[in-house]
Amino acid sequence: MRRHIPLALTLALAAFALVLAPGVQASHAVVGSNMKVTDDNGNIDGGIGSVTPSKDAENRQANETTVSISPVASPVTGRVGDIVAEAANDYRMVPNTGDTWMPVYLSFDGGATWFGSPPFPHGYNTMVPGFPTDTSAAGLASPLHGLDGAGDPVIRFDGSGNLLVGGIAFNRNFDQGERPLDTVSFVARYRYTPGTPATASTTTSAGAPPHFTYQGTSIVDRGAVGFAVPGVVGFAGNFTDKPWMGVDLNSPSASPCSGDVYFADTNFHGAFGSSPVVFSRSTDGGVTWSSPRTISSGGPAGASHNQGADIAVAPNGTVYVAFEAFSQQGLDTINLVKSTDCGSHWTQPVIVNTINAPQAPGVAFRTPTFAFVATDETNPNLVYVAYQSFSGDYDIYAQRSTNGGAGFGPAVQVNDDPGARHQIFPTIDVSNHVLNVAWYDFRNSTTAANEALDVYYACTNCNGASWPAFDAPTRVTNVSHNPECRMFGGGTVAFHGDYNELDAFWNGTTNIVHVAWADNRDVPTAQCDLSDDPGPASNNIGNRNQNIYTATLTVAP
Repeated sequence: MRRHIPLALTLALAAFALVLAPGVQASHAVVGSNMKVTDDNGNIDGGIGSVTPSKDAENRQANETTVSISPVASPVTGRVGDIVAEAANDYRMVPNTGDTWMPVYLSFDGGATWFGSPPFPHGYNTMVPGFPTDTSAAGLASPLHGLDGAGDPVIRFDGSGNLLVGGIAFNRNFDQGERPLDTVSFVARYRYTPGTPATASTTTSAGAPPHFTYQGTSIVDRGAVGFAVPGVVGFAGNFTDKPWMGVDLNSPSASPCSGDVYFADTNFHGAFGSSPVVFSRSTDGGVTWSSPRTISSGGPAGASHNQGADIAVAPNGTVYVAFEAFSQQGLDTINLVKSTDCGSHWTQPVIVNTINAPQAPGVAFRTPTFAFVATDETNPNLVYVAYQSFSGDYDIYAQRSTNGGAGFGPAVQVNDDPGARHQIFPTIDVSNHVLNVAWYDFRNSTTAANEALDVYYACTNCNGASWPAFDAPTRVTNVSHNPECRMFGGGTVAFHGDYNELDAFWNGTTNIVHVAWADNRDVPTAQCDLSDDPGPASNNIGNRNQNIYTATLTVAP
């Protein structure tokens, strides 16, 4: 989905005068196999009639990954932590619907398997009901039915193992009959029902995943007239964008908000209007939602233009939301707000740091900056924020607050920087006091074309490295891939998504970290279209075979 463009592309990075160098500790993360999440069709153009929501269509694209680990035991292995859910912008339905739609990817064996045939596969790909060709009862009843596409995924489990799939749905074109509701933010709900079988997908019905039962979809936020209005630069009306979700998994004795589900997104108002971050709360597992309310304004750190909200819930139920803000002077900042009463009242924004956020030089796909926040599991006042910032090249930075977000210590560069290449798209989580960080990294490129992209990982409070020191980065990907292939806009535009995600948990002995990302390794080298001219119309040669990959890391304390 399109993002707000920063108001200034260059500025002095004075805020990083006190940046600390990353620690140089021995690498310790053990990386499992790189697993393909996408159920790919092996570069075979099977034709429209044989394409289903459970199978990748003609090697289409997928990006913007999200991942969550269930707190309940897997019905397959009997182990807690082995149910893993992921989602992405998934274009497999383009031959049928003409646009992206929201997928659900599930693994029941700790990320080893992601697809298989009904009734009880160890992994499964499907789609959220309501896509344009969905004529099933669930699809026709969905409030998403009649919208062209769905994306910007965020996926979460609640404390009972029920699955929540959030995102936005929209009409990308201007169809007079589809107004006035052109964009919505939504949450689809799947109840955990161990023992229920999967069903097959068709082009007119989303298959049911094994061990889960679809319960319906709820609208959280509404926009109007989002895309491609004739005579308007950009979009008009109100466009809901980049949602994020959090669940209070604390016990009722620890948090008065136990079980609540939280949702934040950005409302972009008109072609040149404001873009506040808004917040909603559900007290019934995502069935109903409070009206979105603005939480990004107020105080000296308030800003009219914002994007990229992230949510973290502390062990006492305090809710933190981090986001990027664009001031009237063009200075970008990373901001944080918090609520101690389940989202009813919010602090004024605190500026974590001033950043430099231009488009990454020499990179064809867009590289927006978002803020990411995580809290310690036992100390509600220990808060981490991560982001990227540019000073000669992009690097990943983290900052820590020990007073509940009232103030932050100096920025720490997470990555080392061999060859002064870009590091972008950070993602963070805390497990057993360990701050886990992963990101995209161009360090293995050998030309100015930035032809080699990888995923790297580092942590602090692990393996003898304590904040502010990080261990030496670990390479997660086992193959570099070229992210610059023009796969979008008819073969004219490179796009790699705007974010990735990791999730982590402590199994009593070690930290288990699942990282998910978009990967072009399955595009044949000769078919990587690097020209801005319109590319091949057909995808049966695999020239747009962008897939989701994942890996499981074992991280010592």
